[in-house]
Amino acid sequence: MERSANILVLLLGFLFLSGISFADATSCKLDEETCTFTITINIAFDSGADSTYRNNAERAIEDFWNNAGGTPPTYGDCKCLVKFEVNTKPVQDCDTQGSADWHCIKVTPFASKPPVDTNGKKYIGYMYPPGVSTKGNLTGWWSDGMDGAAPGGGNYADFAHEAGHLMGLEDGDGGIMSNTTPGQATQTQAHINEIMRDVCGGKQCPDRCCCGNGAVEKDKGEECDPAAQASTCGAGAFCCPYCCQCEKPQCDPAAGEYATKTECEANCPSPEGNPQECVYSYWSGCWFCIPQGLSGLYPETSSTNPRECGKCNHSSTASVPPIPAPPRTTMRPDVGEEMLWEVARVVASGPVLSGMFGNERANIYLEDGRVYYLVFSNGRAVDGGEGGLPDQTMNIYMSEQTAWMIYYGDIEPTEALKRNLITYEGVGFVEGLKFWASDFVFDILVPYEGPGPNMPPEEVLAGERIY
Repeated sequence: MERSANILVLLLGFLFLSGISFADATSCKLDEETCTFTITINIAFDSGADSTYRNNAERAIEDFWNNAGGTPPTYGDCKCLVKFEVNTKPVQDCDTQGSADWHCIKVTPFASKPPVDTNGKKYIGYMYPPGVSTKGNLTGWWSDGMDGAAPGGGNYADFAHEAGHLMGLEDGDGGIMSNTTPGQATQTQAHINEIMRDVCGGKQCPDRCCCGNGAVEKDKGEECDPAAQASTCGAGAFCCPYCCQCEKPQCDPAAGEYATKTECEANCPSPEGNPQECVYSYWSGCWFCIPQGLSGLYPETSSTNPRECGKCNHSSTASVPPIPAPPRTTMRPDVGEEMLWEVARVVASGPVLSGMFGNERANIYLEDGRVYYLVFSNGRAVDGGEGGLPDQTMNIYMSEQTAWMIYYGDIEPTEALKRNLITYEGVGFVEGLKFWASDFVFDILVPYEGPGPNMPPEEVLAGERIY
C-alpha cells in the first residue's frame, strides 16, 4: 500500500511539474529551457469517426498550425517557438462519455445526416454554442466532408478552422477563420497572439530567449550575443549562448577540449581515410576535433542554435579532474565510483558521445545486478554514485569487464558501442525516439573499422589486466 501511494505521489508530482491541467481540454505549457510554448488540444470522437478519420484530423490540425514545411510560428519579442499538438481518442457517445479535459465531436455522413444548427442550417462541421473555447471542453458536430476537395484544386482546411475555435479564435478573425479555401486559409501572427492570450493566460516569452538573435540587448540583461558580428567579451572569455553572459571557458585537454585552434590541431590526428578537423564550440568556448564534414551533427558548432544549449553554469559543469589509474597489478574487486567518474570522463572526451549524452540522467546497469548513476550537463558528468535514479532519462547496460577495458584505455567508447558491449535506451516515448534517431545517425555516419558485435572482448578480469 505504501509503495502504491509513493508511486501515486510521484505521478501526481510529475503531472503538476509538467504543467498538465486535469480540467483543460485545450492547454498551454511553456518550456523556458527550450523557449517553446506547446498548445495541446484533446479531442474525443464518437463512434461515427474511425481511426482513419481521427488520424486525418490530428495530422491536418498539426500540419496547418505548425506551418509544416515552412517557418514555425513564434510569439513575443524574443520569438519563442509555438508548437501545436493534438491528442485524439475514440468514445462511444459524447453525451455519456464526455469529460472536462476533452472536447468531444459527433461525426455523421454529410450526404445522409449533415450537421445542422437549431435553425436547420447545414454545415460541413461546427461547434455548439458558445462555439469558442479558451481552455474548457466543447462539443461539436462534424461530418465526413471535412477537408474535402476544393473546386480549384487542393483541399479545404475545415479541421484546422474548427481547431481554431478550440483555441479561442472566432469566425471573422481573418485568414483561415474567415475562409477555408486553399490559398486563402492562412495563418497570421494575429492568430498566434490571440491564441497565446486566450489559452496561455498572459504567459510571456522569457527575455533569455532573445539570446542568439545577433543583437546585444542590454534591457534584457545581455552582456553579449554569440551571433553578434563582433564579440563584446574581453580576451579569454566567450559568450554563453544560453544566457548571453561573458564566461571564462573551461577547456579540458584530457577531454579533447582546447583553448585555441592551434592547440586543437596539434592534437587532432587524421588517420588515412578519416580526415579530422577542429571546430569551435559556441556552448563552451573551446575547440575540439571531429570527423571532417560532420559539423552538422554538432549543434554547438553553430552560433544560431543557442536554444539547444544547456544552462551555462561553469561552477558546476567544470570537468572532473581525471583520477590516475591504479597500477595494473592491483586487484580491484568492484567497479566503484572512482572508475565510474573515469569512464564518464572518457565518454565526455568524444564529441559525438558527449553530444548524445548531453544533459541526460543515466542509470548504469552492470550484468551482475549492480546499479550506478551519472548525471550529465553539456556532455560532462556532474553527479554520480551508487544506486539508480528514479527519474532517469536513459538506461545504459554494460559489463564490469567492459568498464575496466574503457578505464584502462584498452577499448574506446565508440568501439564498445559498435560492438554492442555497451547498449542504451531512452526512458519514455520522447527519449526513446530521440535515442533511436541518435543510434541510427551514430551507426550510419560515425566511421568504424574494427571487431564486430560477435567478437569476444579481450580479457580484463576483476580489475587486473591479463597480459
